[in-house]
Amino acid sequence: MAPLPRRRVVWFALALACACGPKSPAETDTTDSPDTPSGPGTTGGTTLVETTSTTGGNPSTAGSTAPNPTTANPTTTSDSGETTDTTGTPFITPLDFGGPGCPRISFCDPWSQNCPPDEKCAPSDGGCDVFTLTVCDEVPSQPVPIGGTCKSQGRPLSGRNDCELGATCWFIDPATLIGTCVGLCHGSPEAPDCSHVPGTACVLVHDGLDAPLCLPTCDPFEPTCPAGHHCHPSALTPELFACTPDASLGAAFEPCGKADCAAGLLCSEPGAAAVECAPDTNCCTPLCDLGAPDCPGAGQVCLPYYEMGQAPAGLEDVGRCGLQ
Repeated sequence: MAPLPRRRVVWFALALACACGPKSPAETDTTDSPDTPSGPGTTGGTTLVETTSTTGGNPSTAGSTAPNPTTANPTTTSDSGETTDTTGTPFITPLDFGGPGCPRISFCDPWSQNCPPDEKCAPSDGGCDVFTLTVCDEVPSQPVPIGGTCKSQGRPLSGRNDCELGATCWFIDPATLIGTCVGLCHGSPEAPDCSHVPGTACVLVHDGLDAPLCLPTCDPFEPTCPAGHHCHPSALTPELFACTPDASLGAAFEPCGKADCAAGLLCSEPGAAAVECAPDTNCCTPLCDLGAPDCPGAGQVCLPYYEMGQAPAGLEDVGRCGLQ
């Protein structure tokens, strides 16, 4: 492969050095270093602004959305391990950060799986403890199918694992690095599709399009989600409740931004939420059971979450506390 132009190599090296700071020798592989145009979901008269984001990086505490289109150009890998597009330029979104010192970089597109033959596109943390990039990795000789037991290499969110093409390792035990292969969403952020994994919905984790995972659907009144996850509407498909990675869990009537609310709460727009919420501020408000309505806010009533006749089977009694 022809060497990269010196100016471009220097710029990329400086960008990563400034953003992530010094790294240990084990974390200097740039192929393992480095959310969604989804409008708020409106359900039952109240606009839900919560997404599936998180401040934690462990898959048990992982998940959300922020506009960050990934680049879908073909990729190549140099002898030094640097992954670039066909023009020799890494995919970098310099103004969109996954967290302090963690620039969001996309080396491939998990939606279209545009890596070279015999490789797969997978989300990775690049050593930042949250998914901030995507990497091309070899498809193993004996790939583990969706639903099978997998093992992550090096650390829980490295993106290197033995799952099949179109899947990645999740629900990982950080001590053993053992987890379960989950499918990546098909389609696009505008039309996400998890029909290839029945009983799941598309959930975006760690503030970006880098990790669109098909996670189990659930009943918010039946706590069946794995540890570190709670039942919450999917940001891309708010009509479906899915096991969403926990975020920094806000209590009722506390301000919220994305998936900042605790289990059983929604991040709702001001005005229709509760008088206890700060003016002009989104805040956490409870879900409620239409069969046994109970809302804590002054003047709040239990309103249907779904429009008449639109509730999935088993979720007909799901409501939201709000003001009429």
